[in-house]
Amino acid sequence: MLKNIAIISIALLLAGCWGKSSLHSQANLKNELLAYTQKYDKAQTLLVATYLNPIYQGEFISEFEGSDIFIISIYPANKLPKSITINSKNANFTKLDKDDKLTALTSVNLPWSSHYKADIQAQNTNILNLDITLDDNSTAKLQFQKIARSLYWHTR
Repeated sequence: MLKNIAIISIALLLAGCWGKSSLHSQANLKNELLAYTQKYDKAQTLLVATYLNPIYQGEFISEFEGSDIFIISIYPANKLPKSITINSKNANFTKLDKDDKLTALTSVNLPWSSHYKADIQAQNTNILNLDITLDDNSTAKLQFQKIARSLYWHTR
């Protein structure tokens, strides 16, 4: 009898912990994405850029290999990027469909915006300077660290 109670207790304990790691990893993923997301908000233009390389590997590893990749959302949607440079080198950029799987990766997904993927050959530097010039000649200047400092860890 005591043996059956012990087995049931252990089974309940294990069942209670089942699947919690995936919930925690989703929360950690959102926090990490925020460390690699920046916004530009001036002159009735909202631009949100997320650096994806440090966060996503998995199914996108072949696509990310050898490249630095950003997802950029621009509001209002009628503003178009004229040029995108990363560390003063022209980046390739393509407009993404609303249902593209890359737009779901960002922590800030603006459904009323236009979304773009910008990529360039991987840079051998710790800082990535992202300059986005729009068709109205306004320029957003954002700076990303390839390896951002943790949101929770302090050296002191």
